[in-house]
Amino acid sequence: MEGHVVAGYDGSPEAVTAVRWAAGSAKRLGVPLHVVHVWGLAGHLDAPPLSAASAYVRSGAQEVADEGAEVARLAEPGVEVVAVLDDGPPARALVRRAEGAVLIVLGRHGSARLSGVLLGSVALGTVQHAPCPVVVVPRTQVDPAATDLVVVGVDGSAHSLGAVDAAGRYATGAGARLRVVACWQEPTRGRSLAGWLRENPGVPLADLARTRAEEAVDAAVARLREQRPEVQVERVVEEGPAPHVLARHAEKADLLVVGTRGRGGFAGLVLGSVSQWLVARASCPVLVSRAAPD
Repeated sequence: MEGHVVAGYDGSPEAVTAVRWAAGSAKRLGVPLHVVHVWGLAGHLDAPPLSAASAYVRSGAQEVADEGAEVARLAEPGVEVVAVLDDGPPARALVRRAEGAVLIVLGRHGSARLSGVLLGSVALGTVQHAPCPVVVVPRTQVDPAATDLVVVGVDGSAHSLGAVDAAGRYATGAGARLRVVACWQEPTRGRSLAGWLRENPGVPLADLARTRAEEAVDAAVARLREQRPEVQVERVVEEGPAPHVLARHAEKADLLVVGTRGRGGFAGLVLGSVSQWLVARASCPVLVSRAAPD
């Protein structure tokens, strides 16, 4: 596989966990790992009062980058690891370093963690703007036993098909099996249902919702069988709130994959809000894909 994995590192416990996970992922995918530490005050490195101390500060910052690279080498000795020092706003710098990358991996929180904040600003900004899929790793993810299972949530939208493509690429590179999950709930009545009700008079809303979820899974499985025939795929259609259903399946997975937006409304799966909930709370790493294939 071409490309590389990028891992953000700031010395925090969350970053240590993320770098270890990134190293394992780089090994499974057979690509190098770039451990990136970002320093500086909004990129103005020569502005007073940093100008006199910039060389000293840069030296210390390089030590942090080297420390992160050493964490990766100790976790996975066979992986090619590069320590990278960058400057500027952290999310912007990480997005820039993600050009040509397979994945960018971050801890759920960083050194600027605030009490009560579910997702760090750097992670959130990177998820919103990165040119490649972003994996957010919870601090609790410390040296888990691999299950070789990737879970992907779908709802039939273009963004969820992008998530399917990302999940398929990762499962192929990692030699993992893939579980496609669609959730449904009986929707509340509203204008978004008017078209469905006109086209399906007399059909219970629960049946319509379940059928829509089944169609989403069938489309995803057909896409995977065409594009990734070597990947073992299983299908799940389950009633319940999407965040809770997907989080439950993620408890036994190496990776959960979601898109940034979903169909919403009738489908009952708005992956914009669902992805944010899962990134902030899921027990396993969450890969967020922004791609939306035609």
